[in-house]
Amino acid sequence: MIKYGLKLWTSNDRKMFEAAADGFRRGEFDFIELYFNQDKPVDEASLDLLRSVPVTIHAPNSGAFHEFMLGEEQVAVWRQVAALADRFESQTIVVHPGRNHTVETFFDELRKIDDRRILIENMPGKDLFDQPMFGHLLDDLERIHEKKPICFDFEKATKAAAYQYADYREYITKCLVALTPDYFHISGGKVGDPTEQHDNLWESDMDFPFIKKVLQDNSADKDVRLVFETPKDPSGLDNDLKNMEFFRDI
Repeated sequence: MIKYGLKLWTSNDRKMFEAAADGFRRGEFDFIELYFNQDKPVDEASLDLLRSVPVTIHAPNSGAFHEFMLGEEQVAVWRQVAALADRFESQTIVVHPGRNHTVETFFDELRKIDDRRILIENMPGKDLFDQPMFGHLLDDLERIHEKKPICFDFEKATKAAAYQYADYREYITKCLVALTPDYFHISGGKVGDPTEQHDNLWESDMDFPFIKKVLQDNSADKDVRLVFETPKDPSGLDNDLKNMEFFRDI
């Protein structure tokens, strides 16, 4: 079964957390992925509103985390990320592998924060700053997968395929066979553009019927989790739910 996940940030306001708790109770989604925003203090009382909701954690990917070059400051931030996972008894912490790495240098950095709950997310060909990303090549992802499970992002995989001048459906199919993920991200983007976008699904020319089919095949005998990383309306959850409904209706 496909489990639908709502993306939130620790910096969202109390109204957003209240809406999320209500939406979960109404069955509008199955869990929340909570991104740790290291640039704003956490409102502990607001987070308590999510106590009854299954929560996974996404580590920061800004600052030095964007390059995954971890000094003492980043390790201190990581302790807060791990504490957040402890708070929600989450067994999942999604981590971006950064840029300007080899597999060896990436694992050198990862050892500084190693945690059994970590999933490594695949990357697009280029980031928003037009810089090539580490973790977009299947060969590298396979070597990472020898030590850590993968969070597989369909939009990022489409962008990685564009960077390699490959057919994105074929690339996705190869990745799913090799990496055996059961935790996924989804958003919209333009096929043929190597730079990540995170658009609404209906604004994209990606083949979502194909993506839904491969997800259904992967969830035939197990649950898979699918987080929607689509644009968020600061006034509420309507746009998140609209993207989920769009995918459900395919």
